[in-house]
Amino acid sequence: MKFIYEKSEDDMLYKHAMKRITELVEEVFQICDEVADENQYEREWVLDRFREQFSKAKRTR
Repeated sequence: MKFIYEKSEDDMLYKHAMKRITELVEEVFQICDEVADENQYEREWVLDRFREQFSKAKRTR
């Protein structure tokens, strides 16, 4: 029974983490939208630049 409990706890942790990641994605989209609006940039351009910078930062961390 202990194994089942641990798996269930792991599942709960995973689901919580994925929920938070989904929220984080939405937060980033909102910030990118704000940056685009405030600076009169195209939304897709801002998202593309974010992806580029994120990828660079991820490689150097």
